[in-house]
Amino acid sequence: MENRTRINLLLYAALSAITFIFLIMTYNPGISIPLFFLIQIAAIYFVIRNRVEVKNFRGILWMVPILIISLNRFISASSLWAPINFLVIVGLYSVMILMLKGNLIINKLNLKGILLVILNVFAPIIHFITPFRWIAERSKDTERTLIIKRILIGILISVPSVLFLVFMLSSADMIFKNNFDSYLIWIEKVFEAFNFFNLIVGTIAGLYLFGHLYSVFEEKDNGIENIITLNSNPFKVKGDIIILNILLVSILFIYTIFMVIQFRYLFSAGELPNGLNYAEYARRGFFELVFLSVLNIGLILLITYLLKDKIYIEKNKWAIGTKMMLIYLCIITGTLLISSYYRMSLYDGAYGFTRLRILVYLFLFFEAVGLISTLIYILKHNFNLLFVYAVIGIGFYLTINIVKIDTVIAKRNIDMYLSGQAESLDMDYLTSLSVDAAPEIIRLVDDDIKFVIKHKARNYLRDKYEHLSNQEYNWQSYNLSVDKAKKLLEGNKEKLLLK
Repeated sequence: MENRTRINLLLYAALSAITFIFLIMTYNPGISIPLFFLIQIAAIYFVIRNRVEVKNFRGILWMVPILIISLNRFISASSLWAPINFLVIVGLYSVMILMLKGNLIINKLNLKGILLVILNVFAPIIHFITPFRWIAERSKDTERTLIIKRILIGILISVPSVLFLVFMLSSADMIFKNNFDSYLIWIEKVFEAFNFFNLIVGTIAGLYLFGHLYSVFEEKDNGIENIITLNSNPFKVKGDIIILNILLVSILFIYTIFMVIQFRYLFSAGELPNGLNYAEYARRGFFELVFLSVLNIGLILLITYLLKDKIYIEKNKWAIGTKMMLIYLCIITGTLLISSYYRMSLYDGAYGFTRLRILVYLFLFFEAVGLISTLIYILKHNFNLLFVYAVIGIGFYLTINIVKIDTVIAKRNIDMYLSGQAESLDMDYLTSLSVDAAPEIIRLVDDDIKFVIKHKARNYLRDKYEHLSNQEYNWQSYNLSVDKAKKLLEGNKEKLLLK
């Protein structure tokens, strides 16, 4: 690509970012929105005029409906259409760029063309790194410069990852949140002082618009990426070991702080703040931890895949460190699973089982097996992990089909109530269970049971008895659980006051 074209595209990106910040990101924008798109029309015309790469110059006419839509915030005080207008404008930009490239003939639009427009909405994202690559290419490409570039990219990737992780762990554990609140307030003040949010959003908008226009001039064979490099095989990618190591260090640092808090308060029964009991503390954030454990396994697999050549074949000088961090992330993930299990055990120890809680227990068990397999995969990279995962997945699915979950729920919850471990019994939930629970619920019709519980148990058993008695059966419909329940109810007619 010509140097002049690059400069024009970089100027367009900068102009788009600056005008987006001052005209769109301003408080309650009105006339500034159509003004932004007028500037866009002028800037795009300046970049594409008299260029042979532009196959259909009339594509720029799609800026006219975009401009008309933008007038809504100028002529009307209602923001009713704002979300829809945003989506429509993004779609129209996609149509315009495809027409400029000659990839879309609007009067011959078909389903394939619509799909192309939708996919093209996301295409600019892959060009976000291009302006930075161009700027870097103007400096001397010494080895030191390249390492600095890779470190900066690693930091840029790590910052949003760490923020996401802190948010998830703060949702999962209020003590972790309390420890980080002061830092989060300080970060928020810094963002407010420098208006970083507007700067970040404006930069993203500028890069997005740049990515669209760049694709008009893009040389089809020049698909260079800084983070991953595509080979002749489009499904084979390689990762940058420095960038991914920085990401791992950042994530593991946050996880380490979280683990310290877990051992201090959850596992060692430290004194909880705000008068919380352990059951309530354990309940909060359980599913966030399960989600993060799955995400961690995915991250481990992605990094081992991207760095397979460097870690296991070339044995890069950074490979040992990467391998150790992956092993440590496995340990962290295992601790998250233990924490999730312990939290759930504390919670159901106070409130009993439900179907979801039993499914979670089973999922945690099979996920732990998958994590052990992943750890072996890191250490010994020559077995088919996908096959192992498939076996684990099938095993999980077979288990939930074989285990009579309703029976387990009824037995555990009734045992807790009869032993005095639970002060109350959720009969509304128990009576919503299938006939599998009948052999356990029948224990609640004894004389020493509270009248309300006994009454609900009898009603449940009567309903099941009437349903089973009125249903027609043949040998093909024989069911072990149904047969057991029928015999049990038949044998306890007097106790259940059945006719």
